[in-house]
Amino acid sequence: MTFDADVGVVGLGAMGSMTAWRLAKRGVSVLGWDRLAPGHDQSASGGESRIFRTAYKEGPAYVPLLIKSRHLWNELEADTGTLLLNLIGAISMAQEDSDYMRNVIASCRNFDLDHEILSASQVRERYPVHTLDPGEVAVLDRWAGYVRPDRANMVAARQAESLGATLHRYTPIRDIEFSQHGATVYSDTQEWRVRKLVLTAGPWTRRLLPGSELNHKLVRIVLAWYRTENDTLFQPDVFPIFMRLSGGLDFCGWPMINGDSVKLGRNGSHGVFEDPDKLNRNVESAWFIRWRRMIRDYLPGIIPDPVRVGAYMDSWTPSGNAVVDLHPDCSNLVTLYGFSGHGYKLSPIFGEIAARLALEEKVEQDISIFRSPALGSFDAIPNETMVP
Repeated sequence: MTFDADVGVVGLGAMGSMTAWRLAKRGVSVLGWDRLAPGHDQSASGGESRIFRTAYKEGPAYVPLLIKSRHLWNELEADTGTLLLNLIGAISMAQEDSDYMRNVIASCRNFDLDHEILSASQVRERYPVHTLDPGEVAVLDRWAGYVRPDRANMVAARQAESLGATLHRYTPIRDIEFSQHGATVYSDTQEWRVRKLVLTAGPWTRRLLPGSELNHKLVRIVLAWYRTENDTLFQPDVFPIFMRLSGGLDFCGWPMINGDSVKLGRNGSHGVFEDPDKLNRNVESAWFIRWRRMIRDYLPGIIPDPVRVGAYMDSWTPSGNAVVDLHPDCSNLVTLYGFSGHGYKLSPIFGEIAARLALEEKVEQDISIFRSPALGSFDAIPNETMVP
């Protein structure tokens, strides 16, 4: 059988663009396809910014991967002469005796992360725009900040091309067939044969990988941008990224990285849907009536009416852990999907792991939690309801 490339990558968003870069850097022949083009905001990389953090509330098992991912972000920056990872710091806030805060502190202490535990009075003095509830503390993670996903995806894809990869933009893939020798990838007008295939199609994975719909759901995410009463208090040098669990609210925010507004997000699903081409991008005003309480109680320096809103999509598994694995029934297929709202920061290391799996190289990291999961209950997916 004649092959058009050693490895094909279907989907060139965060995971696909990084996988293509890591493969091309090894000198492997790479073909890639995307229904749009690297850098678009129509899938799980939308929303202008993504948080990078190492003090991880999801648990210390992620921290070695995050540390390696930070080094790979720096490697991509060095390879391309482009600033991608902006380490302005991040603060996590929650009750001192909560599982949330215990996980954050364990991440810091177990891996000697550059951090500082702050009392409520220290937060008031250093970050006066935040209001803490009684019993809450904060952890400053100095190895944290943000990435601009549109820029980063485009840079990784272009770097892959500069190293010899061939990437097909505006080329939706309608079918994939596997044999014992490789895979055949079909668009509406063309077909290609590759020895190994990496499937990083994000929400469109459900169409291309039969059965995957049983262990991940498509989730609608809502983000909003706000003006402030005093812009000087919300600049990146004085208002770092934040994540907090307060008053039953799980939310996060970014400083004025775009120069004129802060971005806020409420963690959790804003609705589950079935078709990635039919995401409802209209955001009902009822969401932001309830967000006013969050701003009033915890961020009083922000004017509580958004100047811009956006709906985006992600795919979530019942466990909250992604699938990054060789397909159990097909040795020619590597699958990456279901990143459950916290995959972007890890995209360089997941791209490296995908490249190693495709090339049958040893994976140095422990990826046992990302193996193809047993089916679980989707009742476990957190949901932000409309209750005020």
